[in-house]
Amino acid sequence: MYKSALIFILAASLVACGGSSEKIVEVDPPEIISPDIPVQPAVDHSGLVPLMADVIEKNEYLSGGETTVFVSNKNAFGRKPAAIAEDFQLDGHFTSGDHLFRTPDNNIGPILSTGSCQGCHLNDGRGVVPADPTIPMSSMLVKLADSTGKADPIYGDQIQPFSVDGFIDGNTLAAGLSKHDGSVSGTELYGEAFPFIVFEPITGQYPDGTAYELRNPVYKIKDLSYGAFVDDIHFSARIAPQAFGVGLLGAIPQENLLKLVDENDSDNDGISGRASMVINALDKTGTESKVIGRFTYKAQNPNVLQQVAEAYGGDMGVSTTISSSEPCTDKQLACLLAAEQEAKVGTDVDLSDLSLAFVEFYNRVLAVPARRGFDRDNETWTDEVTAGRTLFFEANCTGCHTARHVTAEAKGSVLGEITLGGLVMPESGETVEAIAVLSNQTIYPYTDLLLHDMGGSCAVTRETSAGLSCSSGAECMYVQRCDGLADGVIQGDASGTEWKTPALWGVGLVQTVNKDSTFLHDGRARTIEEAVLWHDGEAKASKEIFMNYSKAEREQLLTFIESL
Repeated sequence: MYKSALIFILAASLVACGGSSEKIVEVDPPEIISPDIPVQPAVDHSGLVPLMADVIEKNEYLSGGETTVFVSNKNAFGRKPAAIAEDFQLDGHFTSGDHLFRTPDNNIGPILSTGSCQGCHLNDGRGVVPADPTIPMSSMLVKLADSTGKADPIYGDQIQPFSVDGFIDGNTLAAGLSKHDGSVSGTELYGEAFPFIVFEPITGQYPDGTAYELRNPVYKIKDLSYGAFVDDIHFSARIAPQAFGVGLLGAIPQENLLKLVDENDSDNDGISGRASMVINALDKTGTESKVIGRFTYKAQNPNVLQQVAEAYGGDMGVSTTISSSEPCTDKQLACLLAAEQEAKVGTDVDLSDLSLAFVEFYNRVLAVPARRGFDRDNETWTDEVTAGRTLFFEANCTGCHTARHVTAEAKGSVLGEITLGGLVMPESGETVEAIAVLSNQTIYPYTDLLLHDMGGSCAVTRETSAGLSCSSGAECMYVQRCDGLADGVIQGDASGTEWKTPALWGVGLVQTVNKDSTFLHDGRARTIEEAVLWHDGEAKASKEIFMNYSKAEREQLLTFIESL
């Protein structure tokens, strides 16, 4: 006991001294000093010794475990792990998936948001907010729901700004955009509506007097082609997130994530993460048991394959055996008519299972970029990153952004084994070979994958471009203004103020990969600092700690986040 305590004290002292010569220290687990007062729990949710604010674990720079790559340029999010590159067959699967990810399918539409996966996930990274309100959204989208979470009876759960007529080789043309009541007749096909964002400035200052400015988004929808929305409609604008690392997040054991749930805030830290429990559409047992959701901004999908299939269907109008319907509702006659005239109809889906398996594999094994600020030769971190990490932990940012997880076996695709002859299902009692590079990895994504209430509220009005109240007509737009991060859209277990904690790995490279990319779900934050300042609700206490840090401390914390 005394030996462990001494090692712990020495380790903390070394960190407290600072300096670029600081070494990574491996420490023994802290022990119970008093029978009644535990210093630390024996293990964390992953079964490991808990991380400490003042002691950096030896391999933290390997954010994605064995999938980690040391690339920090514009290609940082589109790389393959070494284990994939060194395996001829797996490298071929990756290359095939990469090609499909970047290439518009021949059967997109009839209505859609973008023509290819890469059309949203630019360079495998985040999408961008259009630079001008006259430019249509192509790498972001708008979700829809009424006040109870139901999809709009005419437009469904997502606005498709384009018809297939507006796409040639994936490039958008004005011909495919929406037109007020243009498709009401049932014969003319147009995009559904034209959503755009106008930003209003919000100014403020830190307690030390340093000024800041934020952009508050106002969402506007015009030129509805199929008539009006349901009366109590709400909108949720969302930027496409970066694509890498999802295979690792999908391999974290569900029981480990559920250990992080604190729905009643039993530890009184103001944070009460909830699991989003969703139906696994790939469950072959015929049951509808729920599992934890991990993907999309409100954790609506439980696995990568389901997420990919729904993106093909909802964003591109490309049907698969998993998501086989076209993106038309039964009230959109022009869309349904166009769907009947496609080359592939009925049970003949647009994208084969083999192609879908290639894209799934590519998405799952996209490599995670290594942390910056670490000297591998000397095993030292820079002073700023070290200090910023301590401040990040002390502000309890890790209450949502859980730093470390351990993956279990990453099972192979339920679609089957990819072979030279196509997809092959295993014999009865056997399983598709697991993906070794994703299995049994210690990773540092900085997320708990849980839902958290971030506060705020929204109101929808109808206005003309001059701001006058209206109720109908070509000049009458839908306008949604929100207080804080709320969107008012209920999805499954997630309320209109709840969001899944996003992973922070790679966040410091977002604008290196795509210089015009911004942060948060709707791209309102131009910098990581602005993203922090938008935090509220369960994150309010941590934000206020950040705001009360000195300017130098705030810069250190931001430097740490940028190193992730």
